Amino acid sequence: MIIPVLLTYLSTVDGFNLSPDANYLFTQPALKTFIRPTRSSYFGFSVNLRTSGVLVGAPQAQSDLEYQRNINETGAIYKCSFEKPTECVPYRLDRQGNTNYEDYYTNHPEIRSELKEHQMLGATVDGLGSDGAWFVACAPQLKGNTEIAYLLHGVCYLTEGVKASDEPNNLFKIKPLRGKAQQRRYGKSYNYMYGEQGFSLHVTDDGDEVLIGAPGVMDWRGTVLRYRQRATVVPGNDAASRSNVHQEYNRRRRLTHECVVPNPIHTNVPVNSYFGYAVSSGRFLGNHKVMYVASAPQARSQHGEVIIFDYADNRTVWETVIVRYRTFVGQQFGEYFGYALLTEDFNSDGLPDLAIGAPMHSRAREHDNGVVYVFLNAGELNFELQSKLASSYELGGRFGTSLGKIGDLNRDGYGDIAIGAPFEEAGAVYIFLGSANGVPSRPSQRLVPSAAHLRTPSRQPYMFGHALSRGIDIDGNGYTDLAVGAPNGEAVYVFRSYPIVRIEARINSTKRELPEEGGVFQIAVCWSTEYPAGVAFPVALQYSLDVDSQMGRASVGNRSSPGAPHESVTVSGDPICREYSITVNASPTTLYKPIAIEVEFGMAATATPPKGGPFCDRCAILDPDVSSHVQERIPFKTGCRKEVCETDLKITNIRWVDIVPPFVVGSAKKVTLEVEIENAGENAYLPQLNVSVPSSLRLVHPSPSECAQSGAVRGEISILCGLNNGLPLKSFTRMKHSLTLDVTQVQPGTAFLELRLQVLTTSKEQWPRDNEVEERLLLREFSHIDIVSKTTPREANFETLTGFLNVSQLVKLHNNGPSTLSGALFLADIPLSYTPTHLGGQKSCPVVRLADISVRSSYNETPLEVDWIQAAGGKGLLKQTFAFYSKKQPEPYYPAREEDDVPSNFEFTVVPYNGHEPELLDEKHPYAHALVGNADSARQKRSNLWLAPPTRPNSASIQLDELPTLRTVHFNCAQNLSDVECLQLQIWLPPFPVANKPIYVELQYRLNLNAIAACMREQEDIFVVQALTDLVKPLDERKETFRIARNHPYTVVYRDVSVSTPIWIYVTSSFGGLLLLAAITYTMHRVGFFERHMRQEMEKMNRESGIVDSTTDQEETVQEVSEI
Repeated sequence: MIIPVLLTYLSTVDGFNLSPDANYLFTQPALKTFIRPTRSSYFGFSVNLRTSGVLVGAPQAQSDLEYQRNINETGAIYKCSFEKPTECVPYRLDRQGNTNYEDYYTNHPEIRSELKEHQMLGATVDGLGSDGAWFVACAPQLKGNTEIAYLLHGVCYLTEGVKASDEPNNLFKIKPLRGKAQQRRYGKSYNYMYGEQGFSLHVTDDGDEVLIGAPGVMDWRGTVLRYRQRATVVPGNDAASRSNVHQEYNRRRRLTHECVVPNPIHTNVPVNSYFGYAVSSGRFLGNHKVMYVASAPQARSQHGEVIIFDYADNRTVWETVIVRYRTFVGQQFGEYFGYALLTEDFNSDGLPDLAIGAPMHSRAREHDNGVVYVFLNAGELNFELQSKLASSYELGGRFGTSLGKIGDLNRDGYGDIAIGAPFEEAGAVYIFLGSANGVPSRPSQRLVPSAAHLRTPSRQPYMFGHALSRGIDIDGNGYTDLAVGAPNGEAVYVFRSYPIVRIEARINSTKRELPEEGGVFQIAVCWSTEYPAGVAFPVALQYSLDVDSQMGRASVGNRSSPGAPHESVTVSGDPICREYSITVNASPTTLYKPIAIEVEFGMAATATPPKGGPFCDRCAILDPDVSSHVQERIPFKTGCRKEVCETDLKITNIRWVDIVPPFVVGSAKKVTLEVEIENAGENAYLPQLNVSVPSSLRLVHPSPSECAQSGAVRGEISILCGLNNGLPLKSFTRMKHSLTLDVTQVQPGTAFLELRLQVLTTSKEQWPRDNEVEERLLLREFSHIDIVSKTTPREANFETLTGFLNVSQLVKLHNNGPSTLSGALFLADIPLSYTPTHLGGQKSCPVVRLADISVRSSYNETPLEVDWIQAAGGKGLLKQTFAFYSKKQPEPYYPAREEDDVPSNFEFTVVPYNGHEPELLDEKHPYAHALVGNADSARQKRSNLWLAPPTRPNSASIQLDELPTLRTVHFNCAQNLSDVECLQLQIWLPPFPVANKPIYVELQYRLNLNAIAACMREQEDIFVVQALTDLVKPLDERKETFRIARNHPYTVVYRDVSVSTPIWIYVTSSFGGLLLLAAITYTMHRVGFFERHMRQEMEKMNRESGIVDSTTDQEETVQEVSEI
């Protein structure tokens, strides 16, 4: 029943325009059920707020229907009205009991029998705010009843409007998971058997589509169903021919119910990922078509992931598949990243941002604290993590269990968000307001249930905030209201919003300056109101007026309540003013200090929303972005020839203190500008310096008493600084004033920053032209880029390996700064074939085939587009589009594809080669553990938008000096020794800031070892393969804005040279040696080498002399000759 809640809630955090206490409270109706309830019905487990009431899901409720009298906990939907203070009534979506249509004699294609016990009807509900909009409710645990098993299919019901109190309009049953042929697939996979359709639910903001999560499909990989209605189509059309598109025709209404069930195999998620756990949608590309987002909290080794995707027709598998475009990965194991999702434009840039709940995220030595990640959309599906919202509660509040799309709650132009923490004591809901910089870390309001309704003692958590509705304006005041479910307390709270009023106050004076002696003058304090939305009504204000309160030189007359600290005024649509007479008694010692007039105002007690009690229809809240304090300063006029001083202010010099132009973007966080000002005339009162700078600059820590900084207008901000501490700048004096500017938001691509400086005064300026000066700070960008490559394997042996060798080259690009790199093109040259010179230039050796080349590239979890150029002819091949690869891909599925001569971004299985283990990749590499990938051929497209390969300098100096030159063949695209045919990879890099995250490029190709061995000479036994990388800028051919440091790894293929010499070589050598010895001996004999001439001559001499010596002497002589 509906109960007006009167007691204050427990606490707030700077309460804003939601009523601090609930204005409606609905509880579980006391119906007569056939089975006695034994536990909470979970009334409030899901809520859908409408202009006329609330539709509430109670998934554990008992049924009061006769046909369901024996079914335990069917669940129920209740409709609660704001107009009638009566109990909530059941909203009948299903009146039947369990059904059993299955038998062996019928061959119906669907399982029609239903078991509704514990089906959890009402676990999810959704719909827009008007009573005529679609309403969808699901029972994710409805079971298909077959002869041998119960199958957990789930079911959803759709009605076109909720105006009917009992019988819904045009009720349709969404049940595409009941096809008998799809219950199991690929032999053993549980396909639709345990799909749990309806576990999550979302109706798009245009109300034309329904997203339904089914996390149990295909072994709990999960998928996301899309339902929509289309004009009647003829059976056999293109959409109907898709095997996973289910259509039902309604000839009476001339429309078709269409439901798509994508196969999760093509989504590239592993088993037990629970994809579809939460779903949402948004126009992430601006005004383009709606895109979809879903979570898989158990993916990435239970870190979780969230995917932005779209549906597309795949003509290869003839199905409608999910095409992913952006993936977000959780930061903590088991945090359940993606438990809840929400899309909203938090910074009002026209692009929806993304909030991701992770309620199990834990801080150190705590558990289940919960966080909400807020990603801001930078355009073109680029997202930046802006903040991690969290609660200070320390005992497991599970902050982020639910996210409420409440729209622009305070009408400031920025989308807001409600976040539930159902286990934070009795539960809490936090309100965060959007801003130009995103969502701030501090909430604007905290809602908790009224203490009067809490059951004491409570054995179970109340779970206030488990369910949050969309923001709907239920009372027509122009501001969205909110419904909050507390399922364990069986209650739903509705909080109304108070209107915001903007009060503009100003002070008008009859005097611009005061004479030295002071005097009397009049002022008027005026107010006007503005309501951002809704109907304007008069509001009561209270204000205080202070004139020269510090110095005490003035008194105020005409006060309505002279002794009261505050005065009151009622402001309606037209401006209203109050007039006062000011008497000033000047003092010579304080002559140069102006008279300060200050007005402080706020809402009167009668117009302030109460912290308890019924809703106040004539109460409003002051816009906190509009100041409630105004000030006017009136100086004295002294020391001048005339009543008004005539000054001659000029800016004489401007210089940058801590930099030397041109400024290198990113080289410093702040810069200091010094301005020198001279007064060549009479005293200048209230001297000020006004500086207009681009919006990329900000003043560092401005002091409110010295400088005021405005918001950005047409790309500029204005900085107004008081000079000389508010004192007059006397005649013929000089002064210097310094401004410290934050330059961290300056981006490359701008030639200069233009600043306009103007010195101002309340005195009369003689020469205004020299009061204003323009200054240009020239900009320059420069980046140090490291290209680090690593090749696997490093070497291979012809003797132990034949056929093909898989080669992988991982390239990391690091920007070491200081500037962001933009407009850069990454190049990689892959050699394909070469024509050896020793073959006469007639035979080409195909070392690498086009079809064996694949590439993967990404930056910040986003794939990069790859272009292929065959440099020999300058022709473009197939252009690679977006593709995503996960770190782990268990049980990969490979659709059949024809092998063509076109490189692809498909992965191939790496075949282990003998004797070499593949080198492990860096753990931080996003493709680590993913050497086996999927074949996503449907995502390729043809394009004729190709660039000619940029001119590359000759890199012939790249040699491996340690290898013998005559035995080595260098196979790369920088060698001119032979005709090498190459393929060039081109990747246009996104803006690459200085950060720890590198750009990854992984090349994979296969070497034909047989072709290499056949083309090498006999003396050549080493073959070196290199894929060379480079980085160029088409607009900076001289490389003045960047420098590159890189390495060129290689793969060496060699064969052993220690082979034994054949036996015929030894035989031939021996025989040749003998012949050579015989020839030398014969020659020596012919020339008399062996004759003994000395002995013969001595015998001749003895005979001629006639001296006959003794035998002994003769023998001695002969012996001596012999020795000689």
